[in-house]
Amino acid sequence: MVNICGIIPCGRPVRTAGALTCDLPAHMEWHQKYETRFSRLSYPGVRRVIRRQKEQNDAGRRPSGPSLEVQLPSLGEVAAEDVVHTFRARSIYCLQTVQWACGIPIGWGKCYWSESPSQVLSILNAIWEDFHGSRPGFIAYDNACNLLRHIVTQNAGDPWLKSTKFIVDAWHYIGHQASNVLCRIWCNPAPANGSQPDLLIMQEDANGNKHTTRAFNTETAEQLNSWMDGFEAQLRQMTDVNYDFYVHVLFMLYKEAVEERIDKKNQHIPEDFWVNM
Repeated sequence: MVNICGIIPCGRPVRTAGALTCDLPAHMEWHQKYETRFSRLSYPGVRRVIRRQKEQNDAGRRPSGPSLEVQLPSLGEVAAEDVVHTFRARSIYCLQTVQWACGIPIGWGKCYWSESPSQVLSILNAIWEDFHGSRPGFIAYDNACNLLRHIVTQNAGDPWLKSTKFIVDAWHYIGHQASNVLCRIWCNPAPANGSQPDLLIMQEDANGNKHTTRAFNTETAEQLNSWMDGFEAQLRQMTDVNYDFYVHVLFMLYKEAVEERIDKKNQHIPEDFWVNM
């Protein structure tokens, strides 16, 4: 959007390279007044002003010093507070992460407005764009049923439908409606009818009793997300470039920690596994 006017929904090209508006005088003037009003504000400064005003209000005193009241002109028939623009950077809706069942991160993507099935699908397509033959047999996702519905609706011949089975992770599956036939039949993480033997294994407890259990930990993504929560404050204040680099570094550190844990438990995949594939 760098080449179009920052007033939404103008859509006209910017007047010169690097400018933020088109050549309409009204848009140029509104942007100039916006810059004059907000150019000196910083995030720490705004917090200090809010804290000082709250302290004065709690003490029953009239606020003194700087104020956060915004006085911007209307733009035509649009009130100042209703003007939609791109002059201030917005934060993304969420960070979507993808991991192997062992916990090793695979990739990630940004959901800009919501965690919609279309955005999740675009992230999966981007990760496996050059690796069509290496798509996983299963993908566990908390909203897998709606993702599957979206894929079938948009393209019934999508390669994902032939390569991968989409299942809801075990924790979120409990809260899905029993009346959702698509979810219960196609996205069950542990079907008891024997239709998905790769998802269940037989184990024997200390008393010699045999019972079925899930073959994979479908909550690895939740564990990584919980770890990432500790870095949310830093990520919220970053530019897009710093954000991307920082997330890549975090993924590398998490990957090394998971590999170290796997080696300590001697659970790594033997070398002859790949030879016999």
